[in-house]
Amino acid sequence: MPEAPSPGHPQDAQKSRWMLASTGLNGALSVAKIGWGIYSGSTVVIADAVHSISDVLGALLIFAAIRFSRHRSPRFPYGLHKVEDMAALAGAVLVVLAAYEIVRAVFFTGGAQPPSNPVATMFFMAAIILAEGVFFLAERRAAQILRSPGLQSDVVNWLGDIGAGFVVIAGIGGHLLHLPYAQEIAVVIIVLLILEGAWDVLRDAVLSLLDASVPPEMLRRAETLLATAPEVEEVEQLRLRRAGSVLFADATIAVAESNFHRAHEVAERAEASLRQGFPELEAVTLHYEPQRKPYRRCAYLLDDDQATLAARFGATRWIRLDDQDRAGGAPMSRMVHSPVAGAERGKGIRLAAWLIAQGVDEIHLRSGEMEPALQDLLEAAGVAVMVDTQESPAPLEAAR
Repeated sequence: MPEAPSPGHPQDAQKSRWMLASTGLNGALSVAKIGWGIYSGSTVVIADAVHSISDVLGALLIFAAIRFSRHRSPRFPYGLHKVEDMAALAGAVLVVLAAYEIVRAVFFTGGAQPPSNPVATMFFMAAIILAEGVFFLAERRAAQILRSPGLQSDVVNWLGDIGAGFVVIAGIGGHLLHLPYAQEIAVVIIVLLILEGAWDVLRDAVLSLLDASVPPEMLRRAETLLATAPEVEEVEQLRLRRAGSVLFADATIAVAESNFHRAHEVAERAEASLRQGFPELEAVTLHYEPQRKPYRRCAYLLDDDQATLAARFGATRWIRLDDQDRAGGAPMSRMVHSPVAGAERGKGIRLAAWLIAQGVDEIHLRSGEMEPALQDLLEAAGVAVMVDTQESPAPLEAAR
């Protein structure tokens, strides 16, 4: 039962606003860094500004992905949610490249040239880091609430900016204090933090693009939500996959209900329970099947001698119920007196209703007449009617 959300999802608007704010703030800070780098003559500040500009480009890419991820068309009926994963992947790659540039600038190009006003530059970078840190904490919380890989990728970008800012301060401070390897140690620690965040984003984006299943604990929670819905006997199959910041679910459940309309209502309640536990679900495809009995039950309609198959459906006096274990266990058989034997009228319809209620899968009787309406009723209930040419049924095992 797929369900499509309406366009303009509220979470999309929130993600778009965060990305616009991120892009605007990062752009303003980049301009400030370039201006201060030129003013102070500090190449490391200018390098940090270039790094921030690469983050601006990544943020714009993620914003575009979020903006168009829910676009649908005949060619893309499920939307373009994976564009957000692609943007997150591209953003994470940019972060890795920026980390490499930081390492290369410090370890392989002779280090950064000190500014003409080192103390003022350190205060300037501290103010930049403070602004970046406040926005980083706020956006990280939003990314967790909205479950957005795009925002998470941008959070990692901000962590890279903060790390680069500390590299600048460490480099300038180490130059002033003449501390050996102070800048190198700071670079190693910050780059490791950056790469750790980038790895999480890269991993999640690649898994989503490959349609990998969600973690096992999430699958177990979803299965529990479906199984605890009233009248759901078993969750036969469940698949969950992520695309961008949304989930798609495909499940098959066994319901203890043979009526089609009531079974549909059971499935709707199960879906509602699943959606309540996973608000990020974009669509749920739920298949429902009757509960599968562990045995197959055959009913042999017999005459008074309990050995001859009845010629007419409603005239049967005894019924032999044979249960064949589907798992290959020993078959069971029992003999019961017909519950409608003493009825004056309506024997056929009453007997059919009783057999359906007993969960009979197959009815055997001898060649004779049977009302078409009764046969239609039994077929509609999934009960097969077999007309045997022999008068006596094949023995299953001694009736008991």
